[in-house]
Amino acid sequence: MNKSLTRIALFTMFFMTPVVQADSIALSLSNDDAGIFQPALNKIYSHKDEARDDYTQGLFLGYSHDVTDSSQLSFHIAQDIYSPSGDNKRLPTAITGDRAFSAFLYTGVEWNSVANSWFRYRLGTDVGVIGPDAGGQQVQNKAHQMINAEKYQAWDDQIENRYGYTVKGMLSLTPDVDILGTNVGIYPEISAVSGNLFEYVGYGATLAIGNDKILNSDNGYGLLATRGLMHTSKNDGLIYKIFAGMERREVDRNYTLQGKTLQTRNETVSLNHTVDEYRIGATLGYSPVAFTLSFNRVSPEFKTGKDYSFVNGSVTFLF
Repeated sequence: MNKSLTRIALFTMFFMTPVVQADSIALSLSNDDAGIFQPALNKIYSHKDEARDDYTQGLFLGYSHDVTDSSQLSFHIAQDIYSPSGDNKRLPTAITGDRAFSAFLYTGVEWNSVANSWFRYRLGTDVGVIGPDAGGQQVQNKAHQMINAEKYQAWDDQIENRYGYTVKGMLSLTPDVDILGTNVGIYPEISAVSGNLFEYVGYGATLAIGNDKILNSDNGYGLLATRGLMHTSKNDGLIYKIFAGMERREVDRNYTLQGKTLQTRNETVSLNHTVDEYRIGATLGYSPVAFTLSFNRVSPEFKTGKDYSFVNGSVTFLF
């Protein structure tokens, strides 16, 4: 990927003129095992139950604060865990051709603004660590202990530590129409992420139908996924939204795949430079509480990988 494209996209988004409303706290959980929703996930994406792998678990806690009537500042802390496939989790070391265990622990800040009726943008930065210091092994082992599941030996050969940062931004068009009080919109977007842990440019679109345009147009994928941290201009009453969309990412760096492992000191896979993510979901609530559920599918992130899917659920408190 041409790195100048990343810089140009970020530069453009940083210099858009600032012009969403409700403080919020959001808690989000992602998992490759969708539980009672797994049959629906398999049917939507033709993804077999036994093929789940790659993105294992994600935890996210975020807080947003109104700065103006059209802009919010948000803070978050999150952890994402990635794993090898199938029986490879039980091996003593990572193997060539499959990703190694890895975890990403990070915190960040983000500015989300509606510039006018046709544009919105988000700018942010994260700092964190990929590797043992991210605590992925400890979190997964504790979770598996609670549900009486096995602990995996391949964690001993996980991706080694790298501390780092990302700078990220997204610009979205927000055309829409109201039909009998329901807002319908198609929201194309371009996103960019740069740093020593991840680097990519993404582009895609989301179709959203709901009762609030600000909420409908608040979308994102990958490191810019909203993860339940929603922005809405509704202060009370019913909140609803159904959505579906996709993003294509041109990837230049992903340390969860390109890092060397602790024991074998290998990069176990070759990066796919084009990755697609698909998502379908809904938000439903009655102020001050709303719930969001989405089903995600991601195309292979490395040459010998497969598509994988996961479910994301979140609860948001508005005040």
